[in-house]
Amino acid sequence: MLNYLRPRDLDPVAALAAAAIIIFAIFAWTVNTDLADPNDLSVAGWGWKLWQIGPLVMGFAGAWWFWLSTRRAAWVRSLALAALALAVFINGYTGLFGDYWGDVWRTVNPLFIASCSVSAVALLRCGCKAGKVGAVLPAILGAVVFANAYFVNNAVLWMILDPVRMLTELTWAAVANKANVAAPDAPA
Repeated sequence: MLNYLRPRDLDPVAALAAAAIIIFAIFAWTVNTDLADPNDLSVAGWGWKLWQIGPLVMGFAGAWWFWLSTRRAAWVRSLALAALALAVFINGYTGLFGDYWGDVWRTVNPLFIASCSVSAVALLRCGCKAGKVGAVLPAILGAVVFANAYFVNNAVLWMILDPVRMLTELTWAAVANKANVAAPDAPA
């Protein structure tokens, strides 16, 4: 079973397909949130919180598998992160997703939190002091998004976090094709 999740050096088309599968699996799960939260209690309801464990697990497993499987086509990582930033922009500042805006947020949030964990580890493994200090920033940002998305849901904080998330994703996209967490020559 674990052989299916082991890192693979996917070609660009397969990597893009894998990214799409991860995104649409999380979206399909979140569209059905009303099964666990029929009264639309959202963050206040335990049924809703328990239902969100699925997207978090899929987000973390998917982001790490995607990262480890795109060493040969590392530019696809940058493309995926730029698409995530675009989704935040479209959902936060336009009405393009219509009635699905909440489902899009519930899809973007676990992916962002998972990508923060990947970037924190990649920065830690770079071997330089700046990278080690820089690893703290995505870890903190991921923790703040996690707390606000699943426990607090403060609207003012979202107004701050949305542009910060876009800038973080675009910054990480600019360098993600150069970093390899699992590279054999990476320092431990």
